[in-house]
Amino acid sequence: MTITVRDAIEADLPRVAEIKVRSWEDTYAALIEPDVLRPFLDVEAQLAILRKTFRETATLLLVAEDRQGTVVGFGLTYLGRSPDPWLESLHVARASRGTGAGTALMRKAAQRLQDLGYRTLRLGVVAGNDAAARFYLRLGATNAGREPASWARGVWHEIYRWDDLSKLA
Repeated sequence: MTITVRDAIEADLPRVAEIKVRSWEDTYAALIEPDVLRPFLDVEAQLAILRKTFRETATLLLVAEDRQGTVVGFGLTYLGRSPDPWLESLHVARASRGTGAGTALMRKAAQRLQDLGYRTLRLGVVAGNDAAARFYLRLGATNAGREPASWARGVWHEIYRWDDLSKLA
């Protein structure tokens, strides 16, 4: 499957919200309490958040498209976070997992971050999401510890970090 990565446009946001919610359903139902997870499974609420985030200048939102031009995944990075830019989300539609879309998104994000003068990147993987942890380790991240997630009480993140994005780009 041929995957291309580009900057998102506002018209992509409904599809991005749909991918995010479906991915959260698939991935986190077994890892997060239903009452904690439920608010994150509302497509309209996620779309509203994405619209607000999209308008912020310190945001990098990339989408991956298949050969037909269908958005099959996205990566959202907050540039203004300290001490490193923070990859807030990386999700690929279930039917397109294993096609290289996630890797393509990560490599393009690293390239774009470098172009903007950044050299590092961090992200949090919900504890227990072993597939995501393996993915980021395979792409050269190192495990930088564990911390509580800021967005939900009782949820923990494994923190992954690249101290040199040139190894990823």
